Amino acid sequence: MIYEPLGIYKVKLPLPFRLNHVNCHAVKGTKGWWLIDAGLNREATIEGWRQFFEEHAIRPYDIKGIYITHFHPDHYGCSGWLQEYSGAPVYIGEIDADRVNRYWKSKNNILRALDIMYRDNGMPDEIVRETIGSVNNLIRYTSPHPKLTTLKAGQVVIIGDFEYQVILTPGHTDGHICFYNIDQGVLLSGDHLLPEISSNISLWPQTGADPNPLHNFLKAIDSIRSLNCKLALPAHGKPFSTIEERISQLEAHHQARLQEMKECVGSGATAYQVCKQVFRQDLSYHELRFAMAETLAHLVYLTYQGELKVTTKDGIDTYSQIKN
Repeated sequence: MIYEPLGIYKVKLPLPFRLNHVNCHAVKGTKGWWLIDAGLNREATIEGWRQFFEEHAIRPYDIKGIYITHFHPDHYGCSGWLQEYSGAPVYIGEIDADRVNRYWKSKNNILRALDIMYRDNGMPDEIVRETIGSVNNLIRYTSPHPKLTTLKAGQVVIIGDFEYQVILTPGHTDGHICFYNIDQGVLLSGDHLLPEISSNISLWPQTGADPNPLHNFLKAIDSIRSLNCKLALPAHGKPFSTIEERISQLEAHHQARLQEMKECVGSGATAYQVCKQVFRQDLSYHELRFAMAETLAHLVYLTYQGELKVTTKDGIDTYSQIKN
C-alpha cells in the first residue's frame, strides 16, 4: 500500500525495455477493487496481476472497474485480458479511445503513416524498416481489445470509496488523463508527471493527431499548478510531493531542449539529423522511434513559434532557422 487514506496499492509490473517497469495501481474500497492502468499484455504482466490478486484474496468479480490513463501499450495493453478475467468495465478518455481505434485496431494504417513520416524526415530506409518493425512488435501486446467506456474531461468518477476528477492532460498522448482526489490532493499522474525522467512528447502522423503536442504538454503541466496537488503517484518512479518544483524542472528541460535543437538545425537539417545529434547513439529501434517523434514535436513547436521554417525538396523535409 502506498497511500492508506485512499486505499491505494502500487502494482509494479515488468517491461522488456530499458525503462523496465510500469506502476499500475489498485484501489481497495468497501465494495471491491478498482485498477488504474494495465501493463503490456504479456505473460510476465499476467503473472504479476495474478500474484497481486492472490496476495490480497481478490476474486475476479471483486474487480469493479479498470481505468486507463492513456492508450500506450504499457498502460492499455493488458486491459482486454483484465476485462475478460473480471468482467469489469474498462474506462479511458474519449480522445485516446479514438487513438486505440486509429492506431492499434488499424495497425496497417498507422504503420504506413509512420513509414512515410520517417522517410519524409530523412531517416534512412533500413533504419525505417527496423523502427517500423519495433512498432509492429509492440502493437501485438495490445490484444485482445476490451470494450471501452469513455470518460470526459472534468467528469467525476468513483474509485474505491472516493471521488476523483478526470483531468485532461494532453502532450504525452493527445488524450492522456489523470485522476485527482481533491480532498486528499492526490494525483494519479500516469505518464504526465514523472519524478525523474521527462515524459516522451511525440509527434504522430497527421491521421487525426494533434499537430503541436509539445504546446499542449507545456499548457497541461502548467495547469496542474492550480490543483493544489500534494502527492503524485506516477506510472514510472516513486511517489513524490515536490509538484511545483518538478513542473518547473520539466519546463526548463523543454526550453533547453528547444534551444539545443534550434542550434542543431542551423542553416538546414532534417529531423533525423537533429535527432542523431541530440540523443544518445546506443538507442534501440524502439527507443529511436521515441527520440525521432520527440525531435519532431520540438521542431514543429519551433515552427509554430516562428523560429524555424520547413522546406521540402525531393520529398525530404528540411528545417532551418528564420533570420531576424
